[in-house]
Amino acid sequence: MKRLLLLLVLFAALVCEAFGADQSAGKTIDRYRKASGGKLAARLKRTLMTGSVKTLDGATGRFSFQTSAPNNLRVDLEIAGSKVSECYNGKSAWRLDARGLRTLLGDEAKRLRLESLLSNSRLNDLSRNRIVPQVAGKSTIDGREVNAVEFTRDEVRVKLYFDASTHLPLKRERETANGLEETVYGDYRKIDGVMEPFSIKIKTGASELLVTIDQVEHNGAFELTAFRYPQMEGSRPLPELEPLLKALSENQEKIDEMRERYTCRLVQIERKHDGDGRIKETETRIYEVTPVGKRLVERLMSVNGKELSASEREKEDKRVQKEVEDIIKRLEKKEQKEEQARAKGEKEKEDDGVEIKDVLRISEITSIRREVFRGHEVIAFDFEPRKGFKPKTRDEDLANKLAGTIWVDEAAQQVARLEARLTDSYKIAGGMLASIGASTAISFDQEKIDDEVWLPSAMEANISARVLLLAKFNRSVERRYSDYKKYQIDSKYDLAKPKEKP
Repeated sequence: MKRLLLLLVLFAALVCEAFGADQSAGKTIDRYRKASGGKLAARLKRTLMTGSVKTLDGATGRFSFQTSAPNNLRVDLEIAGSKVSECYNGKSAWRLDARGLRTLLGDEAKRLRLESLLSNSRLNDLSRNRIVPQVAGKSTIDGREVNAVEFTRDEVRVKLYFDASTHLPLKRERETANGLEETVYGDYRKIDGVMEPFSIKIKTGASELLVTIDQVEHNGAFELTAFRYPQMEGSRPLPELEPLLKALSENQEKIDEMRERYTCRLVQIERKHDGDGRIKETETRIYEVTPVGKRLVERLMSVNGKELSASEREKEDKRVQKEVEDIIKRLEKKEQKEEQARAKGEKEKEDDGVEIKDVLRISEITSIRREVFRGHEVIAFDFEPRKGFKPKTRDEDLANKLAGTIWVDEAAQQVARLEARLTDSYKIAGGMLASIGASTAISFDQEKIDDEVWLPSAMEANISARVLLLAKFNRSVERRYSDYKKYQIDSKYDLAKPKEKP
């Protein structure tokens, strides 16, 4: 949970090839931008579309679609007393339907975020948002020739079919929990110089909805609270926020202390992506992880299922021992500084990177709610940079650029999951060393081990960065922790022969 800064810097030190859009896809997108309104469309910050909806069996209702830059999106359908809403608000994705109200996870959340970025940007700034367009062929829809472009981000896809004559979107395809959903657009009209569809047909399986737009408003005034997770009537009272946040910070400190007593097995899967966003190389490494002086030392055991050779093991042992010696030296220096500070009546400032307590302390907390996560009821809330906050340290500067969602086990008062992303690029050494892109995102999971302590179980990161002003890279990393065991290490930190507690 801690040292998010160190984690991001670690990945920023890795370099791979830059990625770019398919040239043919780029031509199709350029024609769309010009046809849809050019600079006028690109300058839009907010859009609200409202209208009526009708089902094949004659039931009627209302439809609403709204966006707010840079990445807020909400769609509402209300038919015959039933309501379906889905929303991405820059921190989390949520959906309300017959299954109830819930935060979306995994591909569902990633896909809704992708759609939000596409809708708000009007297909501008794709590379900055780490969206890769690729030609998906030509076909015919209702007698019209179309050019298909598939947009990919974080390994999820949305496909748009552009009318070859008007260059405007004719159809969208996306995967949902209920299968493939097709949305057909028609009756385009110019509003404020921007082309907007006034006829929309949504088809999922045997279900089909016909939407007729009554009104389109651009750059109107409406509250961002419309995108927040809604509070449902009749739900159980929520705990007071301040005591909960205090307990989370204190318990996280205890986790850090308990973590020093456990070894574990780490499986790391790193995927390198090519210029089209496709995976060009996957590497799986297995490590034995041992705590040393509040640091975690990772000893490599195998690569892509192949154990290290005798010479490789010897080299790895030397590397690990050198790392341990360096940690011990840093610990000794730190103890000396702390002792000198105590003698002066001062307190030595620790540099442990960004911790969960730092994020909670300087963030704006919103949308507190109850949910079911991994079969257990949890308290979830969103967080975002607090307006007007002025960072005093590098760690606070990074924490103040994070937004996301935290899931808390209410009974244990422990963080079960954290999802965070950068809301703005983060520059290291003013960008001269590295610049981590705003599309960078990370998730972190904890679980209860041996009915005693909560420890990390998984971490995923999608990193986009520029290194030394030149090299770009795009990588995803998955880390899975297992086989936790209590550990006893000798005073010399000799890791060659670990001693396991009974």
